[in-house]
Amino acid sequence: MPDGSHEAAADRGASPAWRRRFGLTRAYWLRLALGFAVGGIGALVFLTLELPLPWFLGALTFCLAASVLNAPLERPRVMSIPVRAVLGVAIGAAFTPALLAMLGGMAGSLLLVVPFMLVLMFAGMAFFERVARFDRPTAFFCAVPGGLTDMVTMASDAGANERAVTLIQATRILMIVALLPFWLQINGQQGIGGAIPPGVHLSDFRLVDAAVLVALGWAGWLLAKRIGLAGAPLVGPMVLSGLAHAGGFTSAKVPVEVMIFAQITLGIMLGAQFRGVTWKEFSSTMVWGIAFALLLVALTAAVAVGVSRLTGFGSTSVLLAFAPGGQTELNLLAYILGLDVAYTALHHLVRLAIVILGAQLVFAANRDWRSRRG
Repeated sequence: MPDGSHEAAADRGASPAWRRRFGLTRAYWLRLALGFAVGGIGALVFLTLELPLPWFLGALTFCLAASVLNAPLERPRVMSIPVRAVLGVAIGAAFTPALLAMLGGMAGSLLLVVPFMLVLMFAGMAFFERVARFDRPTAFFCAVPGGLTDMVTMASDAGANERAVTLIQATRILMIVALLPFWLQINGQQGIGGAIPPGVHLSDFRLVDAAVLVALGWAGWLLAKRIGLAGAPLVGPMVLSGLAHAGGFTSAKVPVEVMIFAQITLGIMLGAQFRGVTWKEFSSTMVWGIAFALLLVALTAAVAVGVSRLTGFGSTSVLLAFAPGGQTELNLLAYILGLDVAYTALHHLVRLAIVILGAQLVFAANRDWRSRRG
């Protein structure tokens, strides 16, 4: 059959029941392998050209291009939690007693996140409702600079256009995490093109350190999930690892090779989610997301200059801390560049707390959105 039904039937017949139940068919593994092949090639190309964040942005860029061309890439969803946990543990390992001693000095900067996020939320809602002509619930959840999964879930509950919110939020994260590294490199940020994450190599990695890091990641994720924290796979391991390292209980670091694999996997997950996007969706939805992301970058750059002068923190650290992009990706960038990871991570935790709480309050105050849309 030209539609490949014979191959699909053969694949089903050759796969045990438990594999079929979880979708782990031969076709799945082939699509997954293709995703890693495309991502790996992209990473090597970026590394050769000395472009910023080669392992992450190279994989993201090539997988994004392949997805737009409708290549059969598979997002490694099964690795989503482990990869974020690895990054959380690695970021937490950068916390030291010296960094924690600086928490008091961050208070003023952290307080400025609140009005900045409110301005972005109201400005974004006005943009999507009055310029892009989205309905009000869709405009609101497109404007809120929170986590992709959280915003899409709440948007669905509120009766918003879930597909539009997904595309706008994904475009915002993609644009910001792609633009900032290039901007930093063009403006003289040294070493970003060939930067590799700090850590030990697998050949020097001890089994006891591996056990400690796995325990921190697993326990941190479970605790954060039980408490109901947003971004639990990253935030829980990051906090628990930060406490353990800052308290001097361990000095274990995530191996460089593991961090490289995590970056490539994260790039594939972000780039491959645009598969199936039509020209109509791009011209009518994603264009607005691109315009909004450019507006956010401009506003963030201006605010970063002001906050840097008021607080004395470096402009690059402030830019990464205030940028409304993906928490995982921006913390990763700060980690690789050797910046003040605690500063960046704490600001993004505050940002997510503000937008999640704000979105819940607005949703609760507008229960008629679902019925009005229907």
